[in-house]
Amino acid sequence: MTELLTPDWQQARPSPADVQKMWARIALTLVDLPADPFVKFIEEVRKSHDNGGAYFAAFDVESDPVFDWYASRNRLSEDGVLEGFVTHSVVRGALPELRIPDSVQPGEACNTGFRMFNQFLLDGTLAHVLYQGGAYHQSQGDGRAEKSFALELCDAMFGLRFGEILCNPNYDAWTPWFRGIAWDLTIVVFDRRTRRIWLLAITDTD
Repeated sequence: MTELLTPDWQQARPSPADVQKMWARIALTLVDLPADPFVKFIEEVRKSHDNGGAYFAAFDVESDPVFDWYASRNRLSEDGVLEGFVTHSVVRGALPELRIPDSVQPGEACNTGFRMFNQFLLDGTLAHVLYQGGAYHQSQGDGRAEKSFALELCDAMFGLRFGEILCNPNYDAWTPWFRGIAWDLTIVVFDRRTRRIWLLAITDTD
């Protein structure tokens, strides 16, 4: 069994310059996801966000002391770590439809806005996306099916090990693909055990 990432409290905090150097050297590997439940989930989201869209991808992240410093402390939203991830050449190549810029620096007008989040609420957020839908979607039923599907997705992603993941959402239009309105959502999930990082992007407009 892979050892869970734990912080080394003796290690000095990396600088923002260290973060930039880290993303210049670190390797990401695109993961080939099975259709069930991942493609099925994206298809359902796209049906209810037909003026926008949705994309979902996963990448394996190699070990690196700088990345691991932030990941082991649930601080991926700091010092441009997630900005470096989403603008990595492998991510941009895997998701060209998102029109991701070459770089996004924290503090700029186009700052990506990733933030900390209670990972135990992730399945609820995904269920809400499925149930509430986009601008013109009419919710039906009591939400039980959507909640069940969200848990199925989380199980496929990280085996429902909520205590071993980090979750960082973003509600801003950080690329031109997003519509800059209420239905913009990006979620980055990192599994500290498997070193897999997931990127979900959703948008819609009325």
